[in-house]
Amino acid sequence: MKLLLAAAWLAGTAWAQPDPQAFDTGRDNHAGLTFSPDGQSAYWVAWDGKWGSRAAGPRTIYTAQRTASGWSPPRPAAFSGSYSDGAPFVSPDGHWLYFVSDRPETAGEDAGDGNIWRYRLHSDLHSEGALEKLAINSAAAEYSPVVVASGVLYFASARPGGLGQGDLYRAAPEGDGFQQPENLGPAVNTATGEWNLWVSPDESEMIFEASSRPTNLSVPGDLYYSRQNNGGWHPAVPLTSLNTTHSDLLTRMHPDGVTLYFTQAPLGQHAELIRVSWREHRPVSTNP
Repeated sequence: MKLLLAAAWLAGTAWAQPDPQAFDTGRDNHAGLTFSPDGQSAYWVAWDGKWGSRAAGPRTIYTAQRTASGWSPPRPAAFSGSYSDGAPFVSPDGHWLYFVSDRPETAGEDAGDGNIWRYRLHSDLHSEGALEKLAINSAAAEYSPVVVASGVLYFASARPGGLGQGDLYRAAPEGDGFQQPENLGPAVNTATGEWNLWVSPDESEMIFEASSRPTNLSVPGDLYYSRQNNGGWHPAVPLTSLNTTHSDLLTRMHPDGVTLYFTQAPLGQHAELIRVSWREHRPVSTNP
């Protein structure tokens, strides 16, 4: 099944690429649009307030389902709404929705600083399913969990021992959980900050957000690209055709393998979903 999922992504099967406007909740900000492997369910985050403001409201994960007449109206996911949740991602087998949340692990505890959780998906997406906090979380904040076809978990973290403010990590599967995370090293991590990432199901490509690099157009965050060949990640390059003077972040690929969604957010304004053709923006000089 894992190999078939990776092969389907590489084949670029024909799909209907949803318009981001289909996921308008009426709230101020929309970010992190992602899809189930079959393209029939969508998940994203919406909240009120200005981008970058500490006064912004809590983030809620929304979901919608594709129907014969279009996408269903957005609804909060069954598990989301009481705490601030973000960065949703559906595992390649379609069984789990990974996300980041400040929710406490047990009732009565204080809110956390951003930990990776996962929610067991059911056919009824608005019924209660298993909710689990991952053991690999640290005392610092974690960001943007992504699971690939091999079962490896990629994520960003501000945990101690990294190269900068935040680094990118991978954790191999082990039993029902994951092994100790490994830092991805200086090809992608620097002395500044590396954050929200996407990794292709076959682990050949990665896009991530980096802050404060000399090559950035925006200090808060630009998009960077790296490919993996012979077991190592190549030095990351900026996605100059996509980066702006605003924050560019949270890339997610549609299951067609050619339609890229990301979030663009001018400081002090509102975050919006952007849709582009990856074929038109993928760096040619660093293709595998």
